Amino acid sequence: MTEGKPPARGHLLRLLGAGFGVAVGVGEMIGSGILRSPGIIAGSLHDAALILALWAFGALHVLLGVNIVSELGTALPRAGGPYVYAHRAYGDIGGLVVGWTIFTAHLAGIAAASVVFADFLALLWPAAAGHGALIAIGIQLLLYGANSLGLREGRAVQETTSLVKSLLLLAFVCAAFWLADKAPPAAFPAPAAAGGFLAIVGGYQLIKGAYSGWDAPAYFAEENVSPSRSIPRALLIGLVLTAAIYLLVNVALLLALGVGGTASSGLPFAIVLERVAGNWASVIFVIGAMVTVMSCANANIMVAPRVVFALSRDGLLPGALQDVNEGGSPYFAFALTAAISLALASTGAFRLVFGLIGILTSLSGLLVDIAFFVLRRREPDLLRPFRAILSPWLPGLLALIDAVLLVLFAVGDHEGAVFAALLCLLCVPLGFIAQRARLRAAT
Repeated sequence: MTEGKPPARGHLLRLLGAGFGVAVGVGEMIGSGILRSPGIIAGSLHDAALILALWAFGALHVLLGVNIVSELGTALPRAGGPYVYAHRAYGDIGGLVVGWTIFTAHLAGIAAASVVFADFLALLWPAAAGHGALIAIGIQLLLYGANSLGLREGRAVQETTSLVKSLLLLAFVCAAFWLADKAPPAAFPAPAAAGGFLAIVGGYQLIKGAYSGWDAPAYFAEENVSPSRSIPRALLIGLVLTAAIYLLVNVALLLALGVGGTASSGLPFAIVLERVAGNWASVIFVIGAMVTVMSCANANIMVAPRVVFALSRDGLLPGALQDVNEGGSPYFAFALTAAISLALASTGAFRLVFGLIGILTSLSGLLVDIAFFVLRRREPDLLRPFRAILSPWLPGLLALIDAVLLVLFAVGDHEGAVFAALLCLLCVPLGFIAQRARLRAAT
């Protein structure tokens, strides 16, 4: 589909490049996770070297994923990202498991980010306190409105907010380094004794959550002008930028506050800014946090309807969800996504869903790892503009790591494990229903 022609049903506009891919990847990854997790992790581990090693391991873990998604995304450049690969490898049932998992994760992400935005706005504007649900709905409607106009508008919002929040975080790093050089960290009570191996697993689960969304560029492969070149570049550059920011932020916090100071607050950023900026600290922090979560919400809002679009195109949802307006937005898919995420934000039910996201995304990630090997074996002649490096060793290492992490997360989250099992069982009858519907339509 060329940029000058209006799209037909099931056809999206091609006008994206690597720049947008980097922006949406950074937008999804950098959210409330980096704002809140450093204090929690420092409190459970209280070892600076171990903390930094876990953040670095998280980057290497994602890099293994970039290796295989670069191959899958360029071999199957369609909207929907990981769902497309799972559906191609496993059929309707496996596709539904991955599709509903990632769609649910993004819905919870939209609702959570909008509610966090409302919480921070109340700190800046006290009159907003007590109206969190209305503000969360309002910011969602604003972002949905911009994205429903067209792909260009959504792209502009994402690129702008991703750039601004990256610059703000880098400015914070500079301020923290300046503070660390000016005076040694203040004395803070030492955190409680570390919890050992389980504490490391729990800390890494938070880090894995902070890196989630790294594969966002793959969801837009069908709208990319040159996916075979842009997708691998966007995935790699987005990861490198985010990992560098994450490591710099943690180093800066640990130098400025020490492990005890970082662990003393759920928002250690605020402590640093208060010591650097004084009375302006709260304003600076709140504005930066609001831009950060708004950018994350917009990235999720752009991704989720692409999953719905892909499910509809494969006959797993009603065909109307493939309708695309002149601006290149699947507007019925946006409407469905908005209806659910607005309801989640207004009721607070997303908190239950959000608590289960870690194990659900681990499950879908492992299924995508296995899909890589299934497609390599079943479709050896499939055109692969990018081939995974050191296959099968690096992809095999990734599958092993993801399998071990899934088991560890399930042991620590029995409720999430049960929910994931029920989701898989529910997809079995839904898959058979979809198959029968397609057979009836064909005859």
